[in-house]
Amino acid sequence: MSSITRRYVLKMGVLTAAASAATRAGGPWIARAQSKQLVVCSWGGAYQEAQRKTMFQPFEKETGIKIVEASPTDYGKLKAMVQSGNVEWDLVDVGDLNVVAGAKDNLLEPLDYQQIDTKGVFPQVVHKYGIGTIYYSTVLAYSTKKYAKGDHPKTWAQFWDVKKFPGPRTMRNNPLDNLEFALLADDVPMDKVYPMDVERAFRSMDRIKPHVNVWWTTGAQPAQLLADGEVELATSWNGRIYAIQKQGARAGLEWNQGKLQWDSWVIPRGSKNKDGAMKFIAWSTQPKPQAAIVNEIPYGPVNQRAFEFIGAQAARDMPTAPDNAKRQVMVDPVWWGEHRNVLVERWNAWLLK
Repeated sequence: MSSITRRYVLKMGVLTAAASAATRAGGPWIARAQSKQLVVCSWGGAYQEAQRKTMFQPFEKETGIKIVEASPTDYGKLKAMVQSGNVEWDLVDVGDLNVVAGAKDNLLEPLDYQQIDTKGVFPQVVHKYGIGTIYYSTVLAYSTKKYAKGDHPKTWAQFWDVKKFPGPRTMRNNPLDNLEFALLADDVPMDKVYPMDVERAFRSMDRIKPHVNVWWTTGAQPAQLLADGEVELATSWNGRIYAIQKQGARAGLEWNQGKLQWDSWVIPRGSKNKDGAMKFIAWSTQPKPQAAIVNEIPYGPVNQRAFEFIGAQAARDMPTAPDNAKRQVMVDPVWWGEHRNVLVERWNAWLLK
């Protein structure tokens, strides 16, 4: 494993926080800033609703910086904006893989770690061009109407087994949340998933492809399809399943063989309010805002000091709870940063076959 890859590997149960270069009692985000709008793009749905309630509105009230929301995050659109010089977004919530890719494609502003206090922030989410906002998992989700007795698929091999577990399925229209599962379905051990055997993964995807009814493109879709009874099995982000469960939907999730990763804040190169974006990042990575959002929706905080403000039950429902984390694969964003573009092209061609 290369040294850069090793820095990204999360060893659950022995997490250590990166010390801040300069620990301060306060921060520039506390002082009331000159009012100027900040355009923030995120993923929409239950996640962005939680961000609005626990981060966007409190930050706006505290600083006077008006937040204008956009959604959903789209790496292709981000790239087009920066390359055309017409940057509409000031701050973007992206998947961890897109920090590496965005840096490689020269799309991002470097972050100012004199302004952003990283004390307590898990070191694997701190990058020159991005910093973590939450941990999340892509998991196997299922209808509890169909599987009422705990007899749902508990591995990807079982998800692939359409004879034993028949029924409509949905998976993401992206290689990022499929190729690891395809290898696990083909009996590759979790600790041998990376570096990925791409040919083997696509051969495995060939087997499940005819049985996927919907290829989802937004995080709200698989949860809604399950809630509406249009599918019985899905890949989904864990927080989206929790959100529909709160609304009474008959849906559940399986932590076993989930994929654990994180979202990050990035500032597009050419942002019209880079200073406001930096202030928001500095504010939002502190313990109390981190605790507020994960108490609202069960993703994991990137600042370990947030656990001082998180209830015990909420902590158990998070992807980073020790019992949940140890059964999952940790994404390798360095590997994906090197292979993402070619694999997205290959995926799009594969889907059309």
